[in-house]
Formats: sequence, C-alpha cells, structure tokens
Amino acid sequence: MAAKPAAKPALKPKLGAAPKAAAAPKVAFPKKATPPSDAEFAARLPAPVGKRFEAVRAFLKKQEASEDFYYYGPRTGWAYRYLLGGTSLCSIMILRGRLTGIVALDAAAQANVSWAELSDVGKRARKIAHGTPALLWLDVPLDGTGAADFKALLKAKLAGE
Repeated sequence: MAAKPAAKPALKPKLGAAPKAAAAPKVAFPKKATPPSDAEFAARLPAPVGKRFEAVRAFLKKQEASEDFYYYGPRTGWAYRYLLGGTSLCSIMILRGRLTGIVALDAAAQANVSWAELSDVGKRARKIAHGTPALLWLDVPLDGTGAADFKALLKAKLAGE
C-alpha cells in the first residue's frame, strides 16, 4: 500500500503584514422595508468623501432640487434621489462600497459638457457610460475629483432644462 504524501505546511503570515479588510457589501441598503436615515447613510462614508457629498448636496439644494430616499431594487438598494419639479435630476448611492453619483444626460446636455476639462475620473465615467447617444447614463465616483466632475455634469444638465 502506498504511503500518503505529507501534508503541505501552512504558510506563515509575513511579519508586519496588515490583515485583509473585509470586503464592502455590494449593496449598502438592500432591504426595501428598512430605508436608511441620513445618519446611517453618512456613517458609511469616510470623512473626506462625506465632505464632498455634503458639498454636492448643498449645490443641489441651491438648485431647489427636492431630495428623498428612493428604493431602486434589491440589486441597488436605497439611494438619494433628486428631482427638479417632476423631472429626475440625479441619484447618489453607495455602490460597491463607493459613493457614486448617477446622472442621465440627453444629447443637448451632452453638448453643454466641456469633456476635455473633466478630470480623469469624469473622462473614465464617460468612457464606461451606458445608454444610447440620445440618453447617456454616467456613474461618477464622488471621491477625489469625481465630485467636481459630477457638479459639472449637473450644471450641463441644468443648462438644458
């Protein structure tokens, strides 16, 4: 009878290696029956991102956009939705652990955007945008320079209203 090969020894962790952080949940607030409060939403954001979020919210309030929580379904969860009159302006949600602004731009609004002046974050959002040439959906991460890009896209959309 053949002998079993010896089990491989367990790998030792490297000294000084930081433990792996738990992965952020894919959907921040997935349950329809339990909408988050403003405090629960803000508690999931790192301080610098929270400041950018508040700056975008202040900009939207200055435009007299109404703000509410809206349930987009179990794959997306709850998000802030902004309306101007009865028209949807944008949404802001925590998507795969990142604060993300989503805006749809029609052809007229796209013509108002200075695409070359956007940061790499805004240019990447345009590159991976979905929809059609008539209605382009952009998902813009609001950390780093993304918040300024998102405001620029909103200004272009508002100029077409």
